[in-house]
Amino acid sequence: MTSDDFALAEKLSARRARVSTVLAVFFLASMATSLGTDVPTSRPETVKLAAWIVWAAALLFLLAVGGGLLRGRNVRALMNDETTIANRRDAMVKGFWAMIATAFALYALSFFEDIAARETLRLMLSAGVATAVLRFGILERRSMRG
Repeated sequence: MTSDDFALAEKLSARRARVSTVLAVFFLASMATSLGTDVPTSRPETVKLAAWIVWAAALLFLLAVGGGLLRGRNVRALMNDETTIANRRDAMVKGFWAMIATAFALYALSFFEDIAARETLRLMLSAGVATAVLRFGILERRSMRG
């Protein structure tokens, strides 16, 4: 490993921390704009729901892999050190618990309001994905500071 690998890994890790936080916030915001669209009736609604699926999968992939796929084995190993692995694990746990809490809340809400199954699943997945990616970004930024 060269000093260039270390510098590149540090730069990419910092970018990953910033981007993760921003993407999680935008993901939630875009999801909120399509609430109530259970069955798409027009092409824009179909595109919006399809984009949500792709975006959720891409965020989960980013969280699972950690980035640096095209940068080589050395840089990827430096980016995914023990701290990053611990941060990723913590973020996934928080995402899991966010999904469980959302499921309980939606179950309770279902006694008072009819909620479609697709909408319920989308809310649960959005809560889990956004929480995990946001938590990962926060932990990574915190670990970069000190």
